[in-house]
Amino acid sequence: MNSQYKEKAVIRIVDDDEGFGDAIRFMLKTDGWLVSYYSETGTFLKKDDPDVPGCIILDYQMPLVNGLEFQDILAHKGYRQPIIFLTAHADVDMAISAFRSGAADILKKPVSSEILLEAVERAVESDFAFRQKDFRIVRYQEFYDALPQRKKQILNSVNAGLMNYQIAQRLGLSERTVETHRANAYKKVGVKDLQQLKEFLSHVDI
Repeated sequence: MNSQYKEKAVIRIVDDDEGFGDAIRFMLKTDGWLVSYYSETGTFLKKDDPDVPGCIILDYQMPLVNGLEFQDILAHKGYRQPIIFLTAHADVDMAISAFRSGAADILKKPVSSEILLEAVERAVESDFAFRQKDFRIVRYQEFYDALPQRKKQILNSVNAGLMNYQIAQRLGLSERTVETHRANAYKKVGVKDLQQLKEFLSHVDI
């Protein structure tokens, strides 16, 4: 795992059992992670920053809302961090619902340090991978939006399968002008060929 992840990620523990929460926090800190512990879901929502990468270790049997309900609340508040559920009474229906809603893992209490640390590493790697992909897509859209309308027309025509001379006829330009616009547009959005262009345009709102 990338060592920088431990410098940037925060592992959130949400569990009303303070003794258990402290034990998990100590274990994770010993392994080099930055850790925040919350004994109440309300405190978590007030103090935590959803923009900080990492993962959430969530007890399923919380007093006010159960884990699935809190998972739904987090989703509506924009949380993208993977959730690792901890439960003493896992059942099939609960597991299915949790995974359908995007849970990264469901672990049964008591959980060994080895199993939990492996789950945390997987979850954090997944979060960083998602954020990097999301960042690329945002950048793609910015590159596309910055193009002049003429270059957008040419790129979209190329993507649709038109040849340079066909694009020239459609737009009332010389073929040489189309070639120049096309080359400049490729450079501005960072693609080198048609395959890369198609990949680029598949991620933008045209």
